[in-house]
Amino acid sequence: MTVITVGLVLLTLYLGSMVSIIQFKGDTSIANFTWGGGVMLVALYTLFTISLFSPRQLLITSLITLWALRLAFYLYIRYTGKDPRFATWKWQGLKALVINISWVVGQTVLIAVMGYPALLVNISLMPALTIIDCIGIAVWLLGFIYESISDYQLLMFMRNPANKGHVMQFGLWHYSRHPNYFGEILMWWGIFIITLSVPNGWTTIISPLTITTMLLFITGIPWVEKAMANNLEYQAYKQKTSACIPWFVKE
Repeated sequence: MTVITVGLVLLTLYLGSMVSIIQFKGDTSIANFTWGGGVMLVALYTLFTISLFSPRQLLITSLITLWALRLAFYLYIRYTGKDPRFATWKWQGLKALVINISWVVGQTVLIAVMGYPALLVNISLMPALTIIDCIGIAVWLLGFIYESISDYQLLMFMRNPANKGHVMQFGLWHYSRHPNYFGEILMWWGIFIITLSVPNGWTTIISPLTITTMLLFITGIPWVEKAMANNLEYQAYKQKTSACIPWFVKE
């Protein structure tokens, strides 16, 4: 079997196991964990099978692995099995299986897109790090720190019973309604900058464009804004606070 064939088999087994777990538990919110683990799988598999373990290859794989592990840990400590985004998916029997498989197929496409930077770097023969890599690392670190802090602040806010029904407006959330998404977007643009040091690296722009589009216009901000449409406190917060990029609050 070729390296690519083995990789596809591993990815199929991974996604199949996720469908099985979702189906067995009847909890579609578990799907949250799928794509991050898949992207990490692509990065690690390509590193250990086709790379030369050069500094850049170790770097890109480490950054993606750290991103995926932090995301999985945060989702785990917030896990309740009651994610409203997936509540309407809880059908029974064959219908549930079909919708779960369809969703995971979509995750496969997302994994392929977001795993592409790791694949391209891990097949590259250009080992030495450049100033471009350093800029990419700086952007990635800023995004990682920003998302980690904003997620922690939100978690602490949500765990306080006194805050039930209220809107998080403190810390990084004072300057942006979605600082966690801002951090996520920054990380993937940082990954893109790093790939510019290898041949055809510019083609990986599909990854940051995809995550930016999803968070700004599809699954991220639009969903939250719609869910909070009837919350008067949130609407007042919305009027004075930037949607994503941190900025000064309007008085």
